[in-house]
Amino acid sequence: MDILTIFVGFAGGFFGAAYGSIPAFIITGVFALVGSALTIAGVIDYTVGSVAFGPFFGPHVSFAAGAAAATYAANYAKKLDSSQNVLASLFGLGDIKTLLVGGLYGVVGIISFTLVEKQKYFVTDSPGFSVCVVLFLNRLILGKTSLIGSLKNGEKREILSKDEAIMNGIVGFLFGLGIAIIGKVLIDAGVGKEAMGAYPVFVFGFSAISLIFLQMGFSIPITHHITYPAATTFVLTGNVYFAALTGLINGILWVIAGKIFNSHCDTYIDPPAVVIALSVFVINLIF
Repeated sequence: MDILTIFVGFAGGFFGAAYGSIPAFIITGVFALVGSALTIAGVIDYTVGSVAFGPFFGPHVSFAAGAAAATYAANYAKKLDSSQNVLASLFGLGDIKTLLVGGLYGVVGIISFTLVEKQKYFVTDSPGFSVCVVLFLNRLILGKTSLIGSLKNGEKREILSKDEAIMNGIVGFLFGLGIAIIGKVLIDAGVGKEAMGAYPVFVFGFSAISLIFLQMGFSIPITHHITYPAATTFVLTGNVYFAALTGLINGILWVIAGKIFNSHCDTYIDPPAVVIALSVFVINLIF
């Protein structure tokens, strides 16, 4: 990591804050989908590693910085309705300090990613884990609660209701199963093992781009914490049922992570990133 990479990380964090966390993530998804589709088709592509998950558009930079900057905009600049509003494009607030805070967190994302990539003991999804690092640090720096929020007298934390478990478990199972079956179809059509290594990124890109509907106000399911790990399980094992089980578990874990980290608090921590970092570590450990 050189000084130019740090400057690019700052620029990426500034971009993430200006465009907003989710809009920046959608753009990441475009590069991820296109680049991985080319790889699956047998074309040599450099987009995924250098652009989609690179030092500017990478979610550990642009997405995480945008979410962290929203905390500053809401809690300190007092120009945003909520510190957990990751849909807002912060450029429209007209506050340069908010965007500069995003730039600083972009640098934090770059440093975290570099350190994770250099170690070999905790093998997980480096961008997802780095998103967690940035947003955990943001809570400690700009937040006023503990990492899991702070309960007031008489408050109780709800972790998982029966209806939420059923709904999200079914969504996770069916998405995981569908992703695995599509992967099997690709293999049967002649896609080689090496090219299939890009399949998890391909479905991640689809899930990220689908958030454009969330940005438009539609209550669609968020799925990248399901599709990416489920596809990873399928690529490693070739077993559609293991992939479906991964999807089911992650669908439920997403709810739990949201209740633990985003209740009774004043910053945003991304539940999908938490689930991806944890599940990919476990998947690599098992398979």
